[in-house]
Amino acid sequence: MIAAACSFVLMAASAKMMPALSSMEMVLGRSVLSVAITAWMMKRVKAPAGTFKAKRPMLLFLRAVFGMAGLICYLEAIERIPLGAAVTIYNLTPVFAAIVGLLFLGEKISKRQAVSILIGIGGVALIKGFSAEVTWTGVSFALGTAFFSAIAYSLVRALKATEHSLTIVMAFPLVSIPLTLIFGVWEFRMPEGMEWFWLVALGVATQSGQVCLTHALGYHSASRATQIGFIGVVFAMLLGIALGDGIPGVAQIGGAALIFWSLLLGQKAASKNANPAKG
Repeated sequence: MIAAACSFVLMAASAKMMPALSSMEMVLGRSVLSVAITAWMMKRVKAPAGTFKAKRPMLLFLRAVFGMAGLICYLEAIERIPLGAAVTIYNLTPVFAAIVGLLFLGEKISKRQAVSILIGIGGVALIKGFSAEVTWTGVSFALGTAFFSAIAYSLVRALKATEHSLTIVMAFPLVSIPLTLIFGVWEFRMPEGMEWFWLVALGVATQSGQVCLTHALGYHSASRATQIGFIGVVFAMLLGIALGDGIPGVAQIGGAALIFWSLLLGQKAASKNANPAKG
């Protein structure tokens, strides 16, 4: 999971180096490269016939759609706010997973989980309210990333019971390529110079992140896996400094600390609910 977190931060850094390319074009480039890499990986795996055949195509389609929405929001967020802030807010995914469970799955939220959600919201407010370089538009896209990722991660965990990891990974580009061509073709332009390098770097980093994440979610709960990935926040802040975002201020660091605290509370609440006899 740590490898996945670092891969996604490198993906975000690569995207930051291509401000002239649209998010749709980046998703298309990433998806085309992903098809090639995943197909090669499938050929390398000596598996029985039918191993990679989709058993639940509708769930795979939904996972791809929500994953694509999350990736587009992520790319839009890092274009508008510092890398560290975008990754910090993205790590609210477990909080959104609890909210999605309440609204759509009828799951109950304990008092501790409710407090963790409020603390997480407070962390976002602190980052936005006292950081001049953080815009509401950027925060909104980062929150969208967390929301869509919460749904996508839950779908990945459900799919792991019947689908091969590479089948889940391949579903994303097979859905995102036609969708990006339909909705973003009018804003495409041919990459130039170093943009080709960064586009390939983005694709490789995202592919690595997707493969590592899919494997990780087979061994950890969605909330636990994303909490382990919080190390990506520290990595993003350091990388952001190198990319010109500047040193994070007290508000950004304090907001990140609040969000981290909210995730820890949410983790304890989830563990207590799963093991009531130990509570």
